Amino acid sequence: MEYRTLGLTGLTVSRLGLGGIPIQRATQEVAAEMIAVCHDLGINFIDTARGYRDSEEKLGKALQSRRSSFYLASKSARRDAEGFRQDLELSLKLLQTDYIDIYQLHMVSAFDVWEQVQAKDGALSALLAAREQGLVRFIGVTSHNNDVLEVIIKSNLFDTAQFPLNVVESQFVGSLTLSRELKMGTIAMKPLAGGALQRADLALRYLLPSDIDTLIPGMDTVEQLHANYRALELGALSPQELTELEADAKSLGEDFCRRCEYCLPCPQGIRIPTLFILEGYTSRYGLQEWARERYAGMPVHADDCTECGLCEQRCPYGLSIRRKLKTTAEVFRQT
Repeated sequence: MEYRTLGLTGLTVSRLGLGGIPIQRATQEVAAEMIAVCHDLGINFIDTARGYRDSEEKLGKALQSRRSSFYLASKSARRDAEGFRQDLELSLKLLQTDYIDIYQLHMVSAFDVWEQVQAKDGALSALLAAREQGLVRFIGVTSHNNDVLEVIIKSNLFDTAQFPLNVVESQFVGSLTLSRELKMGTIAMKPLAGGALQRADLALRYLLPSDIDTLIPGMDTVEQLHANYRALELGALSPQELTELEADAKSLGEDFCRRCEYCLPCPQGIRIPTLFILEGYTSRYGLQEWARERYAGMPVHADDCTECGLCEQRCPYGLSIRRKLKTTAEVFRQT
């Protein structure tokens, strides 16, 4: 296993980490087995979140006797200080630990959200206080919007930045470059493009030559752990393999949302990329119940689209957004 130093944190993390979203559909026994296998393979970085249903609880139980062998990252999407602190305390309880190595502001993907968390009673104040109190060793931020994330990175407030990075979503190279310049730790989420890429082995190996510190594909079986471990052991892609992966990525071109958010704002207030993310968790990850709960909690839904077409005029990738919204609405009517 290859290891990298996670920015200025000094944490030596495995190049392959465990993404904890799918853990919610694993049994407790499988979660425990996965943690044991991670330990044996040298995988020492685990990412989860308060919003991933029982992922923290399962991981906490599985880590009881192995806490010192792993670096734990979790996160909260609460925007106010009080709510964020409540989430953090619940994360500590469920993970059965006195501290979390990295706690993150979750999905800060819009400039208004960035302003909100920075307010006097915003989530950032609670995160900074938690670090001072030793409940959190380091602080981070996650985002699905490169333009927003670059501004956040330049604030130099955070120890780590977490963002999508894969053969399809190359726009985050800007955030990666800035992070490296400021010696921030970097965490690549969605290295498999949210499960859209067919060859997981090629998708992971594609990122090996990059400067990213750790890759956190979502996994919920021991077989996936072993397969992803073996893939990275093979090293960077050959020219032929790169051609195969690029062909796979090209096949997504007419339908894959890169979450750049250039389609926003929608006149109806639809958070278009967020809805497509939730639809992907339903159709590709098999997390129907979790995605349905979050979809139901959205203030505006896919079927609120009036088909004005403004989003499609803005989309740099020429996606048929109105058609995709109809598909998304139908998916959630059926789940």
